[in-house]
Amino acid sequence: MRLGIGLSLTWTFDSTSSLTSPFAAGEGELVFFFFYCIFLVLYFSLLLQCYCFLFVRFSSLAFIVISLTSAHAHENKRRLSPRQFISIKIMVSAARKCLGAATAAVAGFIGFSYTNPSWTRRRFDSRKTLPPLCTENPSREECLTRFKAFDSPETPMDVLIVGGGSVGVGSALDAVTRGLSVGLVEMNDYASGTSSRSTKLIHGGIRYLEKAVFHLDVQQLKLVAEALRERTIMIHQAPHLCHEIPTMIPCYDPIDFIMFWCGAKLYDLIAMWERGTLKYSGFLTPYDTMKKFPQIRYANKKGELLCGSVQYYDGQMDDSRLCLSAAMTAASHGAATANYAKVEKMEIVQNTAGEKVVKSVVKDRVKQHKFTVYSRTVLNAGGPFSEEVQKLMEDKNTLSIVPSSGTHIVIEPKYCPKEGATVFPSTDGRVVFGVSWLGGCIVGTTDKKCEVTEDVRPSEADVRFLLDSMEDYVGKVPREAVLSAWSGIRPLATLNGGSETSTQNMVREHMIAVDKDRLILSVTGGKWTTYRKIAQDAVDSLRDTLLKDRIPFKPCVTEEIQLIGAHNMASVPAAAPSDIPEDVHRHWRSQYGDRYNVLLEMVRRNPAALKKLHPDEPIVEAEVIYAAQREHCERVQDFIARRTRLSFLNVDHAKAIIPEVTRVMAETKRWGRSKKNEELANAFASLDSFRAN
Repeated sequence: MRLGIGLSLTWTFDSTSSLTSPFAAGEGELVFFFFYCIFLVLYFSLLLQCYCFLFVRFSSLAFIVISLTSAHAHENKRRLSPRQFISIKIMVSAARKCLGAATAAVAGFIGFSYTNPSWTRRRFDSRKTLPPLCTENPSREECLTRFKAFDSPETPMDVLIVGGGSVGVGSALDAVTRGLSVGLVEMNDYASGTSSRSTKLIHGGIRYLEKAVFHLDVQQLKLVAEALRERTIMIHQAPHLCHEIPTMIPCYDPIDFIMFWCGAKLYDLIAMWERGTLKYSGFLTPYDTMKKFPQIRYANKKGELLCGSVQYYDGQMDDSRLCLSAAMTAASHGAATANYAKVEKMEIVQNTAGEKVVKSVVKDRVKQHKFTVYSRTVLNAGGPFSEEVQKLMEDKNTLSIVPSSGTHIVIEPKYCPKEGATVFPSTDGRVVFGVSWLGGCIVGTTDKKCEVTEDVRPSEADVRFLLDSMEDYVGKVPREAVLSAWSGIRPLATLNGGSETSTQNMVREHMIAVDKDRLILSVTGGKWTTYRKIAQDAVDSLRDTLLKDRIPFKPCVTEEIQLIGAHNMASVPAAAPSDIPEDVHRHWRSQYGDRYNVLLEMVRRNPAALKKLHPDEPIVEAEVIYAAQREHCERVQDFIARRTRLSFLNVDHAKAIIPEVTRVMAETKRWGRSKKNEELANAFASLDSFRAN
């Protein structure tokens, strides 16, 4: 036990060496250190109780048994031979030493794991990682050609997935790597809805943990644990698009500090249990807090002084590019994936063998023609529009959604820590994040019930709420500092017809419903962090219900698989080549992964393609050509919003590059004048959804 505490104390005081730094105002240091010592004792008590609960009880029981055995031996000493008595004493002594050593080992492991977070982080086996079957991303035309193999009821595909958001592309990847024939259709662009409008965090949900503790909600706790486990898997899947991010919670009240600090430690414990550890939480003094985040106020409006901040670690991602990478990875394994392909009609038919199959009429919105696809089942992953898909099939299941709008704004980067995030706890119980992302600061989110619509826009009231939530921490933020604003619709799952009046306390878990008569499986709810597990559950449900005993399934491999761009990161130069600007180099590495080399070859063949589209942005012409040829980029708005993220980051900059992007795409795709003018107008109009009403 001493060994474990000693190791843990070594870590703690090493990691809090900032206590020797002077405070910004030079007052309260002794009080703060006193509180820290108390918290340290509470922390070790909590740590050992949580991790050694069963072990301690087993040890206690074992010690009791040993003691009783020893006492019994002494009481019956006369009945025992000297040899038997000595043997019992030796065994009792050895048992006590073994239990003592085991107790010290368990406590020591806990302490050592805190000095080495990798001990409680999942390890991935590179031998199980499936390489993509194609060296290049299959083009949209190639994928559409694959659908022709399933244009007869005699040769149906195994599953047609409707919806190209996170759940849809995740399900396509899971199903195709299990040996199924898979098609995916999306009526707009990949991630054009909710999946591109997140807070860009891969997180267990510190606010969900708060609800789990204070409301004794087991479902919320399960969601946190599952998300912390999946967090590590996502970072492994696409390390160029996903990475860890330090998140601080500034505190002006010692009571708040205690609460958040204990919550962060509980967060660590759950991550350790799920083998999802990134780094362990700690605290920052006021001096270190202000050094990391210069904009933070030392005194808030109430006159309370900054106590410091609690810092924990979560993950960050580029959501729309992650969704695109998953879709391209599924396509590289043989799936037929197509954006701008809308299902207009579905019906059940029988083939000559008497097998029921689903006939789907799909409209290619790019070429403006229709084609027919036959499938054994349909997986409905329509997100907020999943009920529309259910109506096409006359699906009778009771699963419905409660739509909830979430608004985000992007402001100047000085309002959050550089390459970090901040939590701004609001007075009404909601949590607002300030997240550094691609040179901007995302602030969000709101949570309120709404109507389902394609043209979802943020309201001015929501923008004001987000700005006001920051005021106590960073001072008044002018409205002019808002560079972009957007809103997305969360499809929260429910079984009671959507009668909830508030969405804030609804659990973000997913639900799956199967209609065996209509051969459709619907999945809704959940969140980005758990997209892989949602997809696995959906395909497992297909295996156990609609496709049971009809086709063979391989085991799920998506825990180990890596996405397009992650397989050969070692080939990407760490430093910028002499002919590539430094900011372009960093942008390519973080957005394209090992596809960096494709872009590098393009600009070396055609140096004019290295021309920047905007002087203040690292985006070049070669990216437009690559997106149009290999990333299913069919419209100008796809490029400015989802292949790059400029619409989300800065509306004015996005507006400025539209003419040049249109010109390059028109040359690449050989658009006529009328098509070019149409795309130009549509791209300008698309920016309206990034401005508040």
